[in-house]
Amino acid sequence: MTGQVAIGLVGVLVVSALVYGVGMASSRYKLSDVGAWLTATGKGMIVHANGLLGKVDGKTQIQAAPNHRIKIIQDGNTVLLVNETTGVVSRIDPSQLKVTQSQRFGIGLQIIAAEGVAYTLDPVKGIVQQINPVTLAPIGRATVLTPPIRPGGLDNRGTFWVPTEQTGRLIPFQNGVQGTPVQVAQPGAQLQLSMVAGVPTVIDTTSGHAAIAGPDGVRKVALLSAVRDRPKIPAKVEGQTLPILGRGGALVLLDTGTGRLTSAGLRLPQRHTFGEPQVLGSRIFIPDETAGALIVYNSTTGRFEQTIRVSGKPGPIDVFVKDGMLWANDPYGDKAVSVDQNGQRRNIQKYTDKVPGGIRRPIPSQGAGGDRGGNPGGNGDRGGNRPGRPTPPSKPKPNDPPGPPTVDATGDNQTVTVDFSPSWRNRIVPTGYVLLNEKNQPWPKVDRPTVPDSPNGGTFTVSGLECGRPYVFRVAAQYQDPRTKRVRTARPGQDSTSACKEPAAPTGLTASGDNGAITVRFAQGENPAAVKDYVLADDAGNPVQGVGPVGPSGPFEFKPSGLSCSKEYVFRVAARYGTDKMAVSADNVSSFPCKAPGPPPSFRATGVNHGANLEWGESGYQAEYVLAGPNSPGQVTGTSAAITGLPNNQQHAYTLTARNGAGQSQAVTASADLSYQRQAHRNKANNQTNTLIRPGPSKDGQVGSIPKGEYRSITVICQTSGQSVTEAETGETSSWWNRIEWNGGTAYLSVTLMEGPRQPGGTMFEC
Repeated sequence: MTGQVAIGLVGVLVVSALVYGVGMASSRYKLSDVGAWLTATGKGMIVHANGLLGKVDGKTQIQAAPNHRIKIIQDGNTVLLVNETTGVVSRIDPSQLKVTQSQRFGIGLQIIAAEGVAYTLDPVKGIVQQINPVTLAPIGRATVLTPPIRPGGLDNRGTFWVPTEQTGRLIPFQNGVQGTPVQVAQPGAQLQLSMVAGVPTVIDTTSGHAAIAGPDGVRKVALLSAVRDRPKIPAKVEGQTLPILGRGGALVLLDTGTGRLTSAGLRLPQRHTFGEPQVLGSRIFIPDETAGALIVYNSTTGRFEQTIRVSGKPGPIDVFVKDGMLWANDPYGDKAVSVDQNGQRRNIQKYTDKVPGGIRRPIPSQGAGGDRGGNPGGNGDRGGNRPGRPTPPSKPKPNDPPGPPTVDATGDNQTVTVDFSPSWRNRIVPTGYVLLNEKNQPWPKVDRPTVPDSPNGGTFTVSGLECGRPYVFRVAAQYQDPRTKRVRTARPGQDSTSACKEPAAPTGLTASGDNGAITVRFAQGENPAAVKDYVLADDAGNPVQGVGPVGPSGPFEFKPSGLSCSKEYVFRVAARYGTDKMAVSADNVSSFPCKAPGPPPSFRATGVNHGANLEWGESGYQAEYVLAGPNSPGQVTGTSAAITGLPNNQQHAYTLTARNGAGQSQAVTASADLSYQRQAHRNKANNQTNTLIRPGPSKDGQVGSIPKGEYRSITVICQTSGQSVTEAETGETSSWWNRIEWNGGTAYLSVTLMEGPRQPGGTMFEC
């Protein structure tokens, strides 16, 4: 490798550089923003491509057989090659375009690197080990979890999250050290992990929930039935939308920020193998490994876009999103594709020559051109089999009128075009043609034939007709009777058609729910001019009761309301035309009429004597609440709960979650403080004798006194039951005593000798 090549690539990967083989020498760019490494094991190499230009700007040879499966892990200047066939992991030094370290880790291990950290994970043995992404050496001790474990993911802070199915937990690792587990499912559940906008999101196919493990707790969203059976999800998503692809081709989009599900009706090819969907902006890219292509669905328009051809043949496709650009690569062939945020695609030829690290000779090209021998038939069969006119009568009679023309009527967009062929003249040449209806009356306001009054046929055009009903069109030749010299009309030929083509069923269905309603949006199918209206139908194609139709000009959505949050609803949309015809959408969509509730707001706990008053705000549509803590009732339907029977002078913690048919919120906590709430009250009834301060809740003993006639403020700590006394001055009788602060300690005074509460309750606690 020449010094020029090495220096050039250093600039390309670190700051900026001249573009090798991709343009003028003045072109400069930051490769880290627009580039990616791609496998090309068919030629025993990997290449680096510029996504914005669709050009290869670097390559290096690797030691791998052409049929080996190579996975590239790339994060900034960290580029690791994982040979999944041999278990060897190698590091590429981008500045030198060569392998600098290699390490055999074993077949079946997960290798992951991001944010400057790297880990290995053995799913069978349950071993998690941090490694140095540069030297590939282990860092610290390995951790053994209960196997089997599922593939993990790194968040934006370098925390490695590992789902363990035996425990139903997510285990975090920070700097190689195991952290506090997060319970996301029941033990034994089948789990799949995706890092969505840096937040671990677990698909629990056993319970049919998605668990979003955010910094404020775990929020659970009920999955729609179409995506509960081991769906396909990407390992990482840059935005908040997680695409979930069901086995039957159902696509559901989960907004992990709001918990909203959107179901999209797709018509995917049958018996094809699909990879994990990827998201870039509003577009969902579904790898079709049977066709070697990407199926593109625009979630904003609800329509498919042009399929992106990658290899064009059966085989795996590596699809990933990096730095705001989507990449699709044929790992064994020469083709790859980059797609930017605007949907602009660029084809990449990986075997191109004259790039850093490339061999300075052309790659042999495939044979060009085609069969130059030509088709023996030349420009076509010039022999028989040519469509011709009907055979004329073998012995035409003199003065026979013209025969009926051949009529072909076609309708579209409330306009009918009537084409007719010339009548056989039979010695009488037509002077023109006339368009008649089924009653042999001339059509009003009809455009004359394209060749007026021609004996050679032509076209009539009739506009402004109604869709949904048949029309009869008759074309007759007009001629001059040789005997009478009068213009007569010959026998007509006829055809019938409607003024509009039959409409296709609506497409692009989507459904999402909230607040007891489901919004179903759709797009018109082809030939919409004949549509009278659109109706919302159930999965069997029957109109949904109580939901009115939508007119042919839109708006193209339905919103049934008053639905049960605990039920999943399935819908189709039908176009009605004609008298009783319906074109029902081939695909259905489903939704819950609500979204999973958020954490209950304003949760607070107020301590009262031997209890707590708990309050919170509404959390979601038809939400019920689950309260956990000492003496809690469990399930609560309102937004408050009164707890009794608690020991005073203690802290009592409570946890509250909200749930409805669409999922469960993160938990919120509040603590009820039942510490004694000291209160100041004055003594009373001190006009006859000194008020005696007692060491206990009885009239025995004395630790002090308040002189007769003196009234002062005294701090009451709590109240306790004791000896019943009757105060002579007021006649009040009570067995409750105040524990008071007295001379740096505590003492007791009957409530009959003090103002304030007469017994424990509210904020006055029992001792």
